[in-house]
Amino acid sequence: MEQFNNYPENISLESVLALGIIPDERDYKELFIDARLKWISENDPHNPLKNFNMVDSQSEIDFFVSRQHELEQEKERHIHQGMLQLQQEIQEIQTAELPDFAISIIGPDYVVQDRIQKYQQQEINKREVIYQNEVKLITGRYNSLKQQCEERINQARANYQAAFRIWQEERSWQLETGEQRGRRVEEQRGKR
Repeated sequence: MEQFNNYPENISLESVLALGIIPDERDYKELFIDARLKWISENDPHNPLKNFNMVDSQSEIDFFVSRQHELEQEKERHIHQGMLQLQQEIQEIQTAELPDFAISIIGPDYVVQDRIQKYQQQEINKREVIYQNEVKLITGRYNSLKQQCEERINQARANYQAAFRIWQEERSWQLETGEQRGRRVEEQRGKR
């Protein structure tokens, strides 16, 4: 979808945590208008969508199914970007000059080299822990958004079924003959 292309190449952790289930409320509302206009213009009696409520429900289902896929792709891309950043930081740690205060460089070469390796490994471990925590936060946020999409899909499916039942009842009412309606009205009066 177009919203997916609007996201920056590098997504910050803060922006991930601020993500919403609907990226652009205006586009979301226009989706329903477009779907209704398309349904009206097609004027297809064989279309499974029989009324505006069914059109709206199907549009909502389609939107949130697509949104779930977008969220999964965004999550994977963000985690991958974090991994690339971690690899870059590890490489920088291994090749950078050590700060003077980091370790004592006094002593035999093998002792100094051991201290350097330990310092570098500590820094790498810190970065890996930060990355793993970010992955947990990112995964949790995206999973929460995908769950919200699933809930909206289920609600839209229920709304679709309700709209279909109403359409069937209205249609059966319209197809009844005057005599059938009279009998049904009499039956309902008799039950009272």
